[in-house]
Amino acid sequence: MSATQRDNRARVGAVLFDFADTLVKGVPNWEYPQIVACREAGRVVPASDVNAAIWKVWGPLEGCAHVDASVDEATYRHWIGTIERQILANLDLPEDELDRATARVIELQLAPASYRIYPEVQATLATLRARGLRLGVISNFSWGLPDLVAGLGLASFFDRVITSARVGYRKPRAEIFHAGLAQLGVSAEEAIFVGDDPECDYRGALSVGMRPLLVDRRGRGDDSLTRILDLSGVLSYISK
Repeated sequence: MSATQRDNRARVGAVLFDFADTLVKGVPNWEYPQIVACREAGRVVPASDVNAAIWKVWGPLEGCAHVDASVDEATYRHWIGTIERQILANLDLPEDELDRATARVIELQLAPASYRIYPEVQATLATLRARGLRLGVISNFSWGLPDLVAGLGLASFFDRVITSARVGYRKPRAEIFHAGLAQLGVSAEEAIFVGDDPECDYRGALSVGMRPLLVDRRGRGDDSLTRILDLSGVLSYISK
C-alpha cells in the first residue's frame, strides 16, 4: 500500500450505507409483502410477476423528487399508497380489494420479520464504531425506516438514518446524499458510501464526491467499480 493510499484511509470520518440488499435481505424474498397481500385477496402470484409489476411502476421513479409528498407522514403515506395500489392493480387484484391489500403491503414492508440481517453486518458495524467512525444509512425507503432499523436491533450503530421518504429525493439524486452528509457533519471527501446498486448507490455517491464501495455478494459486478464481497470488506478501506 502506498503512502497516498494510507493517507486516504486515515481521512475517512464517516461510513454511510444503503439499507436493502446491503444491510438486510428480504425474506423469503423482496416480493413477499405483495405476495401475501395478493394471497389474502384470493390471488396467487409468483415472485417474478410481482417483481415485474414493481419495476413497471418504480422504474421511472428512481431518482425522482417528491418534496411535496414528503411534507409530513400522512402526505407521504398517501403518495406511496397510490404507488403500491398501482402495483397491485397491475397484478390484477380486484378493485374492491386494492385498499385493504395496499395497507397490508405497507404494513409488511415495515415489519422486522420481513427482513434478515446479513451475518457479517453487526460485527462490521461494531468494529467501525470502535474505530471512531460516524455511521449512517441513506436509503430509498419508506417513512418508517428509522423505526424498522430500531426493530431490527441496528439503531445503536447509527448516528443518523436518512430515508428518501422524509428527504423528498431518491438516490441517485445528489440532494439525498448531501442531506446525509449534513446530518452527520462530515464532508463528502471524508465519507465512504456502501451500497449494492451501481447506479443509485455507487455512481450517485461518486457524483457528490464520496468514495463509493459496491457490495457485490455474488461476485458478478463491473470490474471498473471498487467492489467488496460483503460488508466486512469495508474494513480494509478504514484506518485502524
